[in-house]
Amino acid sequence: MAMFNDIRPILNAHYISDIILATLYFILKHIPWICSHVFNSCRLEMREWEWLTFLACIVVLKNRRQATIAQYVSTSCLFTKVLSLICFLNYSATYGLLYILLCLGHMMFLPRPIYKGPESIVYFRGPNLYEEIERDKRVTWMITFYVAWSPKCVNFAPVFSELSNEYKLDNLKFGKVDVSRYPAVAEKYNINIGALSRQLPTVILFQNGEEKQRRPIPTKHITFKFEFTKENTIKEFGLNDVYYQCKKHLALRKKGGGGGEGDNIQVDETKKEK
Repeated sequence: MAMFNDIRPILNAHYISDIILATLYFILKHIPWICSHVFNSCRLEMREWEWLTFLACIVVLKNRRQATIAQYVSTSCLFTKVLSLICFLNYSATYGLLYILLCLGHMMFLPRPIYKGPESIVYFRGPNLYEEIERDKRVTWMITFYVAWSPKCVNFAPVFSELSNEYKLDNLKFGKVDVSRYPAVAEKYNINIGALSRQLPTVILFQNGEEKQRRPIPTKHITFKFEFTKENTIKEFGLNDVYYQCKKHLALRKKGGGGGEGDNIQVDETKKEK
């Protein structure tokens, strides 16, 4: 049952078709009546075996810090599709073009499903954000500053919910604050909430009670654009490394008998994103 719960996130059309698409070249190479006509050979060449070995090394390196099987599969499929494209192009530019069109079609018609599962998010009400960050500086906080009328904030909401559910720890927590309702919070953290602002949403990572990183990054004249996809957020905030560091510190605290982890957060944790 536990194994089924682990693989359940990838048991949908997007991930299954992505796996098939990523391995399509190698599947076709092992179907006799296809490989003999399309490739004139049903065996992988020596250099293709070398490419596969290199791919395996890349996948292991890239996935060593992945937190979920869905992330593992997505990363593996991405690099495998690159190798499949190279293999198709090795035979014919036409094969390569057709494969690119298949990949584009997959992205358009079978996109990654929008997360609709549980979340672990604290919804702050103004000043209690500062109070909670200062209350226990051993807790790492990832906070989204959003407004309800921004399409980007709305689109990022399920992504942030999914991240909060996957990466939550006693000392790694996720929070949100509606800065249209609490403009003083936006002012404190230098977030422009005007109608033309490019700083919405803003995500800030707090460690030891201090801001360590934020996206997007504002400067005096411009704000650097940031695409709030799940992959970008994990990469730019080094979320996998943050997770394992927090998990390690948590284990040391428990081993040492440290207290303070059972305190209840006195903020609105029950409100859900509409």
